[in-house]
Amino acid sequence: MADILRRHPQILCSLAIIRDRSEFASRSAIRSTAIFTVTRSRRAGARFALDHRAFDGRATRAEILSGIAERLPFGATVIAHASRTPQHYFRHAFAAGGPLPPADLQLLQRERRDLDFLPLECANLAMEEIAAAYRIERAGPGSNILSRSHRAPDEAQCLWLAFLWSQFPPHERTSLSTAWEAWRAIERARSVGF
Repeated sequence: MADILRRHPQILCSLAIIRDRSEFASRSAIRSTAIFTVTRSRRAGARFALDHRAFDGRATRAEILSGIAERLPFGATVIAHASRTPQHYFRHAFAAGGPLPPADLQLLQRERRDLDFLPLECANLAMEEIAAAYRIERAGPGSNILSRSHRAPDEAQCLWLAFLWSQFPPHERTSLSTAWEAWRAIERARSVGF
């Protein structure tokens, strides 16, 4: 893996959107979202934040995406899994003579022009390896929607780690992943509730 000599963005948000079906399936509904935010500063080092929300069937796509857009920090770089459009969906859309409806990230980008969106394609095997290396519990293949929704924060953090390890030089990867592990240990201790 070649080192790319660039710097981690000042504010980076890793976005996980969990749906009960494929994004392009009819009646697909968003059930959970997680925004993992990494903010770098010279004075404070790296800071981490996690925003996790769950939704029932009554929340609309527009309401949920509008809420995400409101919670993303100004000028952030946003990474998320790239939407994969099934071939049969293309055939149906072209047969109907209309354009493809926009993906979630396209709608967010329309609403927040100040953000830099980077849709990432990351193989499930790579995500599994990252999860194993950092002892992150991901929802496995075939997991039910409740399990996948519950694990949305883990998915967002895995995606960030995949981005970190594939895009940045060793000193930056080590520095940020070490700071994240310390933050994660503190978050786990808080959730125990002494």
